[in-house]
Amino acid sequence: MGRLVVVIFGLMGTGKTTLARELAAALGWPALHSDAVRKELAGIPPTAPVREEFGQGIYAPDFSVRTYAEMRRRTKAYLEAGAPGVILDASFKSAHERRLVQELARELGARAVFVLCECPRETVRERLSRRAAGTSISDGRLEILELQEQDFEPVTPAEGPLLRLDTGQEVAGAVAQVEEFLRRQGDMREGRGA
Repeated sequence: MGRLVVVIFGLMGTGKTTLARELAAALGWPALHSDAVRKELAGIPPTAPVREEFGQGIYAPDFSVRTYAEMRRRTKAYLEAGAPGVILDASFKSAHERRLVQELARELGARAVFVLCECPRETVRERLSRRAAGTSISDGRLEILELQEQDFEPVTPAEGPLLRLDTGQEVAGAVAQVEEFLRRQGDMREGRGA
């Protein structure tokens, strides 16, 4: 399998971070979580809650651009240091940000593949409610979910290999599906698959 940049993306509460952590553990690859990187750039502890209005403060567009740029910088460093792959966990709601990851992967002789996390609305609501009661690196919450949905740019076939993953299932099953998807990408690249 060639080197991969695996973009795990989607709306808040769809299980991106849990999936990214478990996949990173299974593959032995580094994972970069936008929530952690964003708070690190802002000098805020990872699990400190930040209650910003949608698109404000550390979630303002310019700070998001900085966050994604830092994730790409770290991805490049990992790949240049010999990592076989890097996992990126973020909403990646902007087609432009997804394109920048593809370009970076190409520059480094790697390939970007995308895993869109989707699950039933009730599951998302339940997860966001649980998150509000505990400690999490994510600040996603119910009252801004609809705004994020409206702001999410649709994924097009031109964006590259895409797995639409039901993350309402047990995480072990989801990880197995992603691993199979990644194997298929490697096979296609090497001319063994269809």
